[in-house]
Amino acid sequence: MWMDGPDLRVHDAEVAAADARRLADEVERIGTRGLPYAELHRAITDRIRQVMRVDAACWHGIDPANVLMTTADPVELMANGFITPETESIAAGAVLASEYQRDDVNSFASLATRRRPSAILSETTRGRPERSARYNEFLEPFGLPYELRAALVTRGRAWGCVIFHRTADSGDFTPEDAALMGRLSRPIAEALRNSLRIDAARRAGPLAPGMLLLGADDEVELATPGADEMLDVLRHADTVERSLPTCVTIIAAQTRAAGRYGKQPEPLHVPTAGGWVTLHGSLPEGPAGRVAVILQGTPEDTAAPLRLEAFALSPREREVATLVAQGLDTAAIAERLFISPYTVQDHCKAIFDKTGTGSRRELRAQIFFHDHLPAIAERTPLDAVGHLDQDWPE
Repeated sequence: MWMDGPDLRVHDAEVAAADARRLADEVERIGTRGLPYAELHRAITDRIRQVMRVDAACWHGIDPANVLMTTADPVELMANGFITPETESIAAGAVLASEYQRDDVNSFASLATRRRPSAILSETTRGRPERSARYNEFLEPFGLPYELRAALVTRGRAWGCVIFHRTADSGDFTPEDAALMGRLSRPIAEALRNSLRIDAARRAGPLAPGMLLLGADDEVELATPGADEMLDVLRHADTVERSLPTCVTIIAAQTRAAGRYGKQPEPLHVPTAGGWVTLHGSLPEGPAGRVAVILQGTPEDTAAPLRLEAFALSPREREVATLVAQGLDTAAIAERLFISPYTVQDHCKAIFDKTGTGSRRELRAQIFFHDHLPAIAERTPLDAVGHLDQDWPE
């Protein structure tokens, strides 16, 4: 039966909804297979291409604790000739600058907070994409004027973001395309989360803790393989060469002192050239005076507040800065902390003064993104909760 007018639009909407449901089901099935991260990207992109034209896809991991970028997968951009190893730094620089150093539209952090976490560049800029610095520096010069972005969010936490590109010949994305990606955001996020957990389980990454067992005179009685790696990092951070880094003997002494009063010692966080290292002490069974010390890379959700504390931020200022890093605006921060928007603004001014930054984006770049960039460039894998599983320097 031939349909026209409103009936045709209803029919098209029903077909689109059916396609979205089918695609969401397929993505969920793919997610249960525990594919490696990059392979999962390709599998999902292939399925999406069955219903939507994509000239190139670029996937990014996002740390769900702070909405910071953790990985970049520009394989299709390179394979299709849009960027080369020589020009990749230009493209990456434009994307990173728009995320962390200046105001630009459809940032990953902003998409992650939206009711529909997907957006088309031309729609957001109301037909004037040149308002976007990213468009002027990367998209248009590289022959990719049309962009659709989607944050991949489940249970309020973002696990990644995908950017779909189209050339001038292919034409712009449609509102229906954006709606489809909004619908797929949750199942893709859950697939990414499952992939990370299984992928992390396949390897004993550098963040797997190492352990030292020290005797009463701090002689090493036992060291697990991971401990040697961490000790090398800590020795580089020590000002004097010793058989054991100073921080290890300090945590041992604190642990013995706390044990005399039946208390658990606080962990010791040590800054190094490769990032923060955390030491945990405990008293094992056996001869008196023995101490077990666990050494591990400090997780990012702990390291970020430590960096803020190093700038002499007050506890409340650290809370505000952490929420700024998550992409919350003034009103949302005020609601979360039960303070007025004016108080939030006063805190932000104090934070900028103490950290030497001039905007929220500069704060994110200097304090939160500093440790991420080298690891992203080196294609560092992620651990089971989406943090960068960082290697440590020798």
